[in-house]
Amino acid sequence: MSLSREVIRALESIVGPQYVSEDPVVTHVYKTGGSYRETVQGKGNVRPACVVLPGSTEEVQSIVKLANRYKVPFTPLSTFWFVCCGPLRPDSISIDLKRMNKLEIDDRNMYAVCEPYVIFSQLQHEALKKGLYMMVPGGGSQVSVVNNVTGAGYSPLNYRIGGPQRRILGVEWVLPDGEILKLGSASMLKDYFWGEGPGPDLRGILRGPQGWQGGLGIFTKAAVKLYPFPPEKLVPTGISPDTTLELPTKRMKRYNITYPDQASLVRAMREISKAEIGAAITKVPVMWRYRARATSKEHFWELWKGAKAEIEKSTETILLVMIIGYTSEKHLEHEERVLTDIVKETGGNMRRTKQTDESWIKNADSAGMWWSAGGYFSVKINVDCLDHALKSGRDAAMLKKDYLRWQVDDYGDPGWFQISEFGHHGYNEFLTEFDPYQEQSIQKVDEWYVAAVKQDVREGCYSGMQMNYGPVELVGPAYGDHHIVLKELKAMFDPNNVSNPPRPFDFDENLEKYCPYVKRDW
Repeated sequence: MSLSREVIRALESIVGPQYVSEDPVVTHVYKTGGSYRETVQGKGNVRPACVVLPGSTEEVQSIVKLANRYKVPFTPLSTFWFVCCGPLRPDSISIDLKRMNKLEIDDRNMYAVCEPYVIFSQLQHEALKKGLYMMVPGGGSQVSVVNNVTGAGYSPLNYRIGGPQRRILGVEWVLPDGEILKLGSASMLKDYFWGEGPGPDLRGILRGPQGWQGGLGIFTKAAVKLYPFPPEKLVPTGISPDTTLELPTKRMKRYNITYPDQASLVRAMREISKAEIGAAITKVPVMWRYRARATSKEHFWELWKGAKAEIEKSTETILLVMIIGYTSEKHLEHEERVLTDIVKETGGNMRRTKQTDESWIKNADSAGMWWSAGGYFSVKINVDCLDHALKSGRDAAMLKKDYLRWQVDDYGDPGWFQISEFGHHGYNEFLTEFDPYQEQSIQKVDEWYVAAVKQDVREGCYSGMQMNYGPVELVGPAYGDHHIVLKELKAMFDPNNVSNPPRPFDFDENLEKYCPYVKRDW
């Protein structure tokens, strides 16, 4: 795989020779990435012809215009979490944005302007210094802020601070043809504080349900909303990798609440949201509790295998609630009294709970997700009403029984679910853990994923994950023919089809070419 000397020299003239590499050892690193590895999403990934590291929006624009002139595909990436960071077309350019890591915080107006390589750990650390905060995704604090809010953007903290589409403010966007488009107030006032105007608001196109993953250009700058946070410090404790934050308990508390069954837990969720208390409310998957106790992969399996019989016969479930006294200590006391009354009314039992956090304020425990088998895949991500989220999780748990071989048995647990935006919508994420180095395991995950997509389409459960990561031709007709809209937008914005092609249609293409073991019957 190679590009003409003319293209390479042009790239070197844009960013400097030291920031362009054709070294096979370097380019091989950029072949694939993320948590899906060689499942159907990454089957067709190829090594790029070269890697280029721009340091500014102007350099990104020049690279994209060059790619259009020579009809060379490009794939943008920053923190390299998803498999779509690897190109699917030969003779591609990988545009690594790691040099673009500037962060500006306007604490008076409570927002931050981030370049693509600003990660959540960096943003949260600086925001907390100024009495502000935002959510951190389950993928971990090492994830790019810009990538996450324009793609996924979910966390238990969404309960109070809202979904990702509400937190995006002004955006700087290099379109697939190389033109620069600024959204919201950034387009006219040179200030990123307002997403809706007075300039254009195209946030629905730039992210949709789950984003374009590089298929519609490159976001070189995005502003995100920050929120007030108590001034008391969260104190880091422990030695890596066993680290956590001690909560200032006069202003923050966590509660593990046991319920005899899921129906009681859901009732409590609804009552808490009606009272508009709490910072985060989520049902804890059974497996997560054992991961939290484990000190190693071996220890996890020792605990997990020993718990099988007890888990399968028990209906007990745990609700995890975080409350924050945003305005004062009395605010916390009020929320604690209301929560205690609701728990009593709904039949819950307050458990002894460590007053620490390692997942939501600064996510430091995401590495534990890999302990079970070495890899995991979010088979479903449902963003809809709570009833749909619950139904989708239960359906997935039943369906998984047919695909258990080569996957970790989670003993029928219906997954992680939570409420967001003060209970106005539910969220379910159903993970499956598998060995990413076993071909049989990978194939079984592919079969299981397609079956799960069909299940949600059949049952009418909306899944943002499946709309952008699944078979577009299968899902589209069930959700208002959105696959037709995606194709029209892709052709309109990217007439030369150079922006990470064939995103967002790679699943369909890869399934045809590389996965004959999955029956395509749509």
